[in-house]
Amino acid sequence: MLAAELVGHEDRVWQVSWDASGTRLASCSSDKSARIWAPISPDKFFSGDYATSPMDVDGEDRRTSPSWQCVETIDNAHKRTVRAVAFEPTRSRALATASFDGTTAIWDREPGSDAHECVATLEGHENEAKSVAWSPGGQLLATCGRDKSVWIWEANGEGDFDCISVLMEHAQDVKLVAWHPRDDLLASFSYDNTIRIWKEDDDDWYSAATIGGHQSTVWAGDFSADGRYLASVSDDRTVRVWAQRASGGEEGAASAGFYYRPDLAYECVAVVPDSVHARAIYSVSWCAPAADAAPGALGYLATGGGDNTVRVFRATEAAGGSVDVALEVAQADAHGLSDINCVKWNPVHPGWLATCGDDGVIRIWHLEP
Repeated sequence: MLAAELVGHEDRVWQVSWDASGTRLASCSSDKSARIWAPISPDKFFSGDYATSPMDVDGEDRRTSPSWQCVETIDNAHKRTVRAVAFEPTRSRALATASFDGTTAIWDREPGSDAHECVATLEGHENEAKSVAWSPGGQLLATCGRDKSVWIWEANGEGDFDCISVLMEHAQDVKLVAWHPRDDLLASFSYDNTIRIWKEDDDDWYSAATIGGHQSTVWAGDFSADGRYLASVSDDRTVRVWAQRASGGEEGAASAGFYYRPDLAYECVAVVPDSVHARAIYSVSWCAPAADAAPGALGYLATGGGDNTVRVFRATEAAGGSVDVALEVAQADAHGLSDINCVKWNPVHPGWLATCGDDGVIRIWHLEP
């Protein structure tokens, strides 16, 4: 069920990110800005007491729901499109934005204030930065870009960041990076149709696994809450679920790249076939199972892409080490006729999903139990 619409961006919205408390939502856009949104009364909204009637703003119907407000707009955050945004996962005050201008900006705000100040600008990518992600503890930041590289930065506090690794094993531009929720592992998803898993060994980051199986660009992915599974989505219109298995060994290592040391292996344990999605899938988000879920429950996968439909799948462990992925909900025209660029589950409030698209609108959905 649609619970809220947030309008204010003047161009397509690329990504959204919830903060650690699940009560603030950041968004970024081709209009070169980032925005911070929050429900006026979080307890009331997330208890299911919300209204979706249009709100009149300055005499104009902006479609923004009366239960939400934009608490800050970071105008001209970058010189070009702001492609990615991510809240720091431990404090909820720090924010990272990555842009087509090749830079990543770090923003912080004082306690009790809504205003973010730029405390660091990270430079290094030769051109468009496509994604930014914080490690679960907030000590590391990963970025990736069109220059086929993945950069890992270490946060030293007070806006000081050091680049500790530049990883160049992908053959084409890298679309997204995502950290494992528990281990020091980073996944990257690329136009070269592969996923790479990066691992650290005594401050040395290397490619520990290359996952192949998709037949076209791998746009995005997300780990299950316990980290045992990885979901990926692609231009080939499939969703794949991977499980870590025995050590990868050395097969193919000689031609796989200087920083490739295959000591992890992943097996595909589920495929949602290309008949389910009509066009490319651009985003996937995996939420944790409910506290009272049945044994084997793995939570829900949400997807969005070029067919303008938000889909929610129930994931369950099955016999023989496989995973059953069953379609539960398909919301057609979730952003009208526009592509859906990002879907993101709320990390604290179960069943709440944020989406954004080329229509410049952010929508908040509630999955009824």
